[in-house]
Amino acid sequence: MSQNLSNHLDAGSVATQNHADAQAVHIGLRLRAVDQSDRSIVSNITGVHLGSGFAFIDFGFIEQSALTEATRAARSGEQKNPTIDGRLECRIAMGLGDLAQLARQIDQLIAATRKVHSTEPTPSPDPLALDPAAVIQ
Repeated sequence: MSQNLSNHLDAGSVATQNHADAQAVHIGLRLRAVDQSDRSIVSNITGVHLGSGFAFIDFGFIEQSALTEATRAARSGEQKNPTIDGRLECRIAMGLGDLAQLARQIDQLIAATRKVHSTEPTPSPDPLALDPAAVIQ
């Protein structure tokens, strides 16, 4: 989520499709915050699990020092399967169709980001590339 102080989030347009005429319709969508739903959640780890026709997406946070220490211990052979404790910040349940729509939106965002970075005159590291030292399996 973006940091938004105006108590609403303009989520852009939503594409819907009527199977009778197979034509996409774009509808403007504005999401209004309730209670403290407009507060940003910081997450550096995600997990996706399937169950009962829904996908459960977990957003968590792991302290960088714990991640660095576990990576160092695993590489040095001190621990074969280190365990890290983190915080579950948010769990979202989505239908599989909604998950597919989210995947399309993320793909579009990544493609647009890469296009912007490919037009930059100076080469820069890929902001979407994973740091090999921070990969968790």
